[in-house]
Amino acid sequence: MRYWLKLLISLLILAILLWRVDVGAVTQALLSAAPGGLALASLLFFLVHGVNAARLRVLLPEVPFGRLLSQTLVAQLYALVLPGQVAGEVVKAYRLSRGAVEAERVVSAVAFDKLTGLTGLLLLTAGGLAVQRQHFGTGLLLLVGMVLAGLGGVAMLCALDRPRRVILRLLAIGGGPRREAWLLSPARRFLDAWAAQMRRPGRAALSVLCGILAQFCAVAGSQALGLAVGIDQPFSVWAAVIGLMSVIVLAPVTVGGIGLREASLIGLLDMVGVGHDAALVLGLGILAFQLMVALCGALIDMAAPHPGSSPS
Repeated sequence: MRYWLKLLISLLILAILLWRVDVGAVTQALLSAAPGGLALASLLFFLVHGVNAARLRVLLPEVPFGRLLSQTLVAQLYALVLPGQVAGEVVKAYRLSRGAVEAERVVSAVAFDKLTGLTGLLLLTAGGLAVQRQHFGTGLLLLVGMVLAGLGGVAMLCALDRPRRVILRLLAIGGGPRREAWLLSPARRFLDAWAAQMRRPGRAALSVLCGILAQFCAVAGSQALGLAVGIDQPFSVWAAVIGLMSVIVLAPVTVGGIGLREASLIGLLDMVGVGHDAALVLGLGILAFQLMVALCGALIDMAAPHPGSSPS
């Protein structure tokens, strides 16, 4: 889908939401948000990215934490301005692997890190849905369980010898020496690195635990922001709502999840009795924090040296 079309969809969804709520009440709620709650939410939201960088360092212990943190923040910028939420991870993998001796191992680690991060997110979401079955039912819990099983299956298939050989044979169909050089050899090294990660269950488990911690910080930050704008719900509700919202915004139909985030929060929080005005305020607040992180990423990106640049 073209970028301009995604931007149009984002703007259209926001326009519809603003048309259906009391804009004056939304504005007043934003202006009267408790400063203490906003400060705590800011700290927790930034802590998410610190934990994410630490999670990646579990898989890439040779890379300095500072570099991983800076590229994690830069990735948030590109996730916002490029089509698709995964674009930020692609940029991170490219930046970290550029000039590396084992570039495919670095790319594989970034992909593995994304999978363990999603696993941690879904585990905490499943916990929230299990506690709040009276509000969300069992269907969503079963769906999250199926997705978790699917992620585990994909991880195992990419690590087993026979499925890896099948993948490589499929990639080789109709190919020649050029495809071997630019696709098959890198894919083989990528899958070998993936299998090596899977042969370290302790490291993989630690990465998943870091994913749970990162999602815990995101949920706690959302709860703090919710309290700052007058939404008082237990942590389990926030775990379910923020987890489901995080999955929904992965759909590549808007720019940076803008519009989808706000609409999903309105729909999900409506299930626990939160008004649409308050839910939209929360969504706009989360968007504001996302923009702040993206701005930090932009400043880091501008300050970092790029290939071909000469020192001043």
